[in-house]
Amino acid sequence: MEGQRIWIKVILLVAVLFLSAFFSAAVTALSSLRRIHVGGENNKKDSKEEQLLRLWLKNPNELLTTLLFGKTVAYIFLIGMSILLFKDYYKIFELSVGFAAYDIIVFVIMSIFVLIFVEMIPIIYAKSNVYKISKAIIVPLDTARIILRPFILIFIQISKFILGLFKVKLEERIFEMTEEDIKTFVKAGTEEGIIEEEEEEMIHSIFEFSDTTVKEILTPRTSVFALDSEKTLGEVWDEIVEQGFSRIPVYNENIDKIEGIVHIKDLLKYNKEQNSSLKMKELMKEAYYVPATKTLTELLEEFKRKQSHMAIIIDEYGGTLGIVTIEDLLEEIVGEIRDEFDQEEESIQQIREKIYDIKGDTLIEEINDELEINMPVSEEYDTVAGYVQDELGKVAETGNQVKADGYILKVMEVDNKRIEKIRIIITENSGEESVNDREDKA
Repeated sequence: MEGQRIWIKVILLVAVLFLSAFFSAAVTALSSLRRIHVGGENNKKDSKEEQLLRLWLKNPNELLTTLLFGKTVAYIFLIGMSILLFKDYYKIFELSVGFAAYDIIVFVIMSIFVLIFVEMIPIIYAKSNVYKISKAIIVPLDTARIILRPFILIFIQISKFILGLFKVKLEERIFEMTEEDIKTFVKAGTEEGIIEEEEEEMIHSIFEFSDTTVKEILTPRTSVFALDSEKTLGEVWDEIVEQGFSRIPVYNENIDKIEGIVHIKDLLKYNKEQNSSLKMKELMKEAYYVPATKTLTELLEEFKRKQSHMAIIIDEYGGTLGIVTIEDLLEEIVGEIRDEFDQEEESIQQIREKIYDIKGDTLIEEINDELEINMPVSEEYDTVAGYVQDELGKVAETGNQVKADGYILKVMEVDNKRIEKIRIIITENSGEESVNDREDKA
């Protein structure tokens, strides 16, 4: 008889374990459910499960309280059944342990069972089968909600009252689509052929747009074509035509003192011969200055508001870091935009097998992706020229080399202390062979 009673308690304990696991899986699955899983609007052809899932997404509080109530009750029964079962076990086998030791044994054994069978396994499975589990449990859960509704509403009101004491508002809709959700579904769409790879890249670029600062995309001051404010139209006309830019910064004495911007369309009103004595400071318009920390989203809004197309980027000391145009902003979303004045010049050009020439201002991320190497990035630099300068610890000169694990870099061209071109050779012997040796062998 005693043995029968113990077996009944064992069966009840297992049942309560399964019930607790059910609630853990249910909480995880429903909390991970998003609108994309069940579609957009209600449809007459929708099943009862799909309609209830939409109800959960619109107002989850009642169902969530039902889940937590059920999980709490299941845990209480689990603890109670565990204590009674172990107590009977010790009586049958006439085991004698102290009260404290008994509590510790029960606690350790049940903690292991709960961790593995009630938490880890159900949660991991639910995370991998969100819609399947949500659809399977929503009907019985809603039935329990209806039965327990009087108690559920009381618990919700108590929760609101307590949160109100701390001035915390209880949101009715807590399951909005997140950025990571959208990225996940876009990736799935690409894998299934619904979304093109270019479209996927554009969507990712839009998300990155608001997190990117102008410092990350600016044209550095050393690459900026600018005009001296004292120069005349006759002196700079040929140079302006040759460069082909529609807007050109104008400086006083040096590029750190940019005073305005010349618009080429304004110059079309003047005759080169008749107005050759006009100075740039007479033709320029007011420049727009922004700090390097401004985000691209903020800058785009200001471009629209000010009807401007170029910004002068300044550092903390008021010096010029570079410029950013509205074209630069658009290229962050849609990729490189070339016009009739842009010259086709690849940033990375293959010379022969495992030997490449790279422009100094090429981003390290681009090099790593294309050449499948692991060149380090840093907050101090983001281009290959910056990396070489940092490794050399001095102003680079033609012929300087940087050896690293898997590749060697050689400075090929330097213009006014600026690295213009670097040759990279991919090695298989941790960079022990020089660039010259490999070039001779090739």
